[in-house]
Amino acid sequence: MEKYLTTALQGVRAASLICHSVQNQLVSEDSLAKKDRSPVTVADYASQALICATLKQHFPQIPIVGEENADALRLPENAALLQKVNSFLPEMSAEEILTAIDMGNADGGDLFWTLDPIDGTKGFLRGEHYAVALALIEKGEIILGVLGCPNLAYDDATSGSLFYALRGEGAFAADFNLDKSKSIRVSSRKSGESVRFLESVEKGHANHGGQAKIMELFGDRKESVRVDSQVKYAVLARGEAEVYLRLPKPDMPDYREKIWDHAAGVIIVEEAGGMVTDALGAPLDFSLGRTLKNNRGVIGSNGQFHDQIIENTEI
Repeated sequence: MEKYLTTALQGVRAASLICHSVQNQLVSEDSLAKKDRSPVTVADYASQALICATLKQHFPQIPIVGEENADALRLPENAALLQKVNSFLPEMSAEEILTAIDMGNADGGDLFWTLDPIDGTKGFLRGEHYAVALALIEKGEIILGVLGCPNLAYDDATSGSLFYALRGEGAFAADFNLDKSKSIRVSSRKSGESVRFLESVEKGHANHGGQAKIMELFGDRKESVRVDSQVKYAVLARGEAEVYLRLPKPDMPDYREKIWDHAAGVIIVEEAGGMVTDALGAPLDFSLGRTLKNNRGVIGSNGQFHDQIIENTEI
């Protein structure tokens, strides 16, 4: 397992640094960049190309289920966009970049990687939180997860954090140089104490009405921690919040979560001592392809409040 972890950390770290560079250079370049989403597109493609190339170099037989494909990037009208992606990956040719991105177009198998090259588009474009997320799944069970969170400080003196977990071996945080690392645990707060709820900054990303109803159960003891993306899982895993709710939206009854939006964060929370289920309390099923077809919604917690929240969740 260590060989998988070493390679995953290497890929996520390198991709996170590129995404951080894209965010610093392009998001602040001019106001038009935020309107046409081109910076996040550059970062998405560069991140997926780099991680897929790294994984395939070391584990060529393991398929990758990634969020992006290179179809649009191959169009002649997007030549300038491809050139910009290439500028952040000068060691690769344009054709190598396109090929690497499409290495992430698999549908799964008994053993496969799942990758979200940038989770948290709107946070990225605001210059705030986002994550690079990679997980390894074996026969439907997540066995490894890595999150790169470039804007989440490791400590008061160090910006940026990597989070990682191997099944049965605990969860850890490290700085981006991998010079410092530490074991992480979920919060020990229990019923009767104040409860910190993780919520999305973007209202369109969640069923805020359903979440508000659950939060009201805790009265004056509730607090909100607002961050985008799988950074929520990292914050939960290191004990800075107790509950993460992603409830189904009433106007989207057929929507199912994508596996790459949760896999890495789920194992990190679980190995830090927390719990993650769907809104009915069932385990998340990662064995059914690119979506969590058998699950609706996601609830994560430090374990102390989980049953109470499940009992009061309506979907």
